[in-house]
Amino acid sequence: MSIEKRWDILYIKDSASEFDVQTKKFEELFKRVDITEGREDSLRRFSNNLYDMVLCDLSVHPEEIAFMKQLKDKKPKQAIIVLVDEKDTDKVYGFADMNINAFILSPEQFDQALESIAEFDPYSSN
Repeated sequence: MSIEKRWDILYIKDSASEFDVQTKKFEELFKRVDITEGREDSLRRFSNNLYDMVLCDLSVHPEEIAFMKQLKDKKPKQAIIVLVDEKDTDKVYGFADMNINAFILSPEQFDQALESIAEFDPYSSN
């Protein structure tokens, strides 16, 4: 795969995630990946660094939706992509209203989703 630009990303991991954060795709596809878990550490890194994209692995509980809104309010132009397990598809519709993209996928599709995300230009809509 040929990628013209490699992005700096913040990856916010859900504690109950089934996605493999040890995948080699992160280093193959992205310039820098900071992996965080937990609201406090994620918010600190988000506030103190510049990222091209934020990827959020969520089980989509109401407090996580509020956290995504908090991130978007803090940096309205920040590209945020939410990764949601197939079992939580009924909970993702509110993200579009916040200008947040969502990928619905199974753990087996994680690497493929990262490949698609790596080709996304987070600045094309700004």
